[in-house]
Order: sequence, then C-alpha cells, then structure tokens
Amino acid sequence: MDSRDKIQAEALLNNLFQGSQLDGVQFGISPGPLVLSFFHYKNTDVEDPQLFLNIESTWCFLDPGVKQYPFSEDEIEDSSEEEKFLQVIRMRRQLVTKVELVDDNAPHLLIRFENDYSLFISGNHDEFECWQAGIYGESELISALPGKDLAIWTPDTLPE
Repeated sequence: MDSRDKIQAEALLNNLFQGSQLDGVQFGISPGPLVLSFFHYKNTDVEDPQLFLNIESTWCFLDPGVKQYPFSEDEIEDSSEEEKFLQVIRMRRQLVTKVELVDDNAPHLLIRFENDYSLFISGNHDEFECWQAGIYGESELISALPGKDLAIWTPDTLPE
C-alpha cells in the first residue's frame, strides 16, 4: 500500500465518516458480506448523503480500552452471524470519532466510536476486495483491493 494513498484515503474517510452515526445494516447475499449505513444526524438543516461501508472480509468490534488490533484473521474471534448482527444493533446511533488505516502494509480499517468501541475490518486478502466505503450513488469511494492495495475515487480522479 502506497503511503500517499493511505494518507489520502484516511483524509477522505474521516471527512466522510467523522461525526456520522451508525444508522443501519443490510444483509448480504450470503453470510459473509454485510453493508453498514452511516448518517450525519447533527446537521439536520443540511441534506447530508447516506454513507455506506461494504464489508466482505473478517471483522469484529474491539472492546473499550483495547489498543491493539488483530494481527491476523486468526486472532478475530469466530462469532455466529446472529452474534455479529447483535453487536451491530448494540452500536446503532454511535458517533464515529476517527477512522484509521492501522497498518502500513495492508489497508486494515479501524473505525473508532464515541463509546470507545472500535470496528476493525481486515484489509488483507489475495483474491477479493475486503471493504469499500463511500457515499451511496456518488463518486467518492475507497476500496481495499486484493493484494493489500487501495483504490480511491473522488470527483477529480474520474475520467471525463
């Protein structure tokens, strides 16, 4: 992962998600994929876009006080689909305080919430995209690509 891409992706992710709240969940076509929705409820005078986070790799919520994220997918506790959805439900309306890519070698995503829980999503897979985040129906999009790489689309990077 290129360090300039990491800096640009973190800046865009924080610009989009910081201050938003976890708003909803959409079930994927199989037990693995999951889409989380986020929304900025504090700006009720402005029509803010609906944000999404598509998760296609292993993920977990880290308890408050946990400073170290998992080093490998093997370190992520194996939970049932139902347990994971219950965790998401418990986190509804929680405010996002910070978004980070926590590894210089792979785009592992860490979303920190106001209640000190964090959502960790593995960004390392050789065959598929691990996660995508952006605005529904818009051009801003960040994606963790196979092979520990990032892709970033913004209005100024799209072909004319």
